[in-house]
Amino acid sequence: MRKILFAIALLSLVGIGSAAAAPTPPQNTVLPAVSGSTRQGETLTADPGTWSGTQPITFAFQWRRCDSNGSNCANIIGATSKTYTLASVDVGNTLRVRVRASNTAGSRVAVSAPTAVVSARPPKSISLESSQSIVVYGGSAMLTGSVSNGQAGEPVQIVEHLLPAVRGLQVRDVATVHTTADGSFSLAVQPLVHTLYKATTGETSSNAVSLSVRPRLRVSHTGLHRFLLRAIAARSFRGRYAVVQRWSSPRQHWIGIRRVFFRSAFAGISPTIVSRALFHARLGGVKLRVILPRSQTAPGYLTGLSNSVTA
Repeated sequence: MRKILFAIALLSLVGIGSAAAAPTPPQNTVLPAVSGSTRQGETLTADPGTWSGTQPITFAFQWRRCDSNGSNCANIIGATSKTYTLASVDVGNTLRVRVRASNTAGSRVAVSAPTAVVSARPPKSISLESSQSIVVYGGSAMLTGSVSNGQAGEPVQIVEHLLPAVRGLQVRDVATVHTTADGSFSLAVQPLVHTLYKATTGETSSNAVSLSVRPRLRVSHTGLHRFLLRAIAARSFRGRYAVVQRWSSPRQHWIGIRRVFFRSAFAGISPTIVSRALFHARLGGVKLRVILPRSQTAPGYLTGLSNSVTA
């Protein structure tokens, strides 16, 4: 009899242990939540909330677009990841995220509270500036700028307006660059003449940046008291004059002594033109240089200034 009672008691204990080990389905204890800025272009992140039940518990997400009061919600097709990037269609609406928690015992669903109403992205703006305002022909300047309220990798087109036109070309696209993570961009440019630069993305344009250009002047010896002056630019200066200057030690400044005229010009690598002038100067070891005045370089160029040599 004792053996029978012991067996019954043992079976009862086994039954109790089996019932205690049975898996339980997920049960939500803290609702899912959504974090992030509710502005067009920003990314929202879902927190599944807190769940009890037999582990492991897996979560599936479904983002839902609702009206401004958080009602009349509908699933957003394809929005089933933990994050969601707000689009233009979301502006004026709220969003909720529905979380389905699943384990071996079943699944349950919980829905977050609605977000704040999604606002439109502020208008884009572009700034542009240059590392310098004047370059010598053939030299370069660095354009830098930034796109506010933009995104990384956004294309920015750099456009130049040549003043005056060079060989019939006045406005042209220079290059397309892309913004970095902070919205900045840069491009090295080599203006041919006085040039205005603008940056554009979509329908938004930057301020205009002005880059002025000086012709490149070089003076070299060609013989005893003989010199060659070359003016390098995107235009010819044939028939125009430059002024030879000598250095005055007592006065500590340059003094103009004569004019020299450019008698010839030849084409370099397009669109470069090299204008030439030959002249004599006998100054007894005094330094000289040549200046090409603005009256002779306009339009398109500032005053040009050569290197100095000993005459």
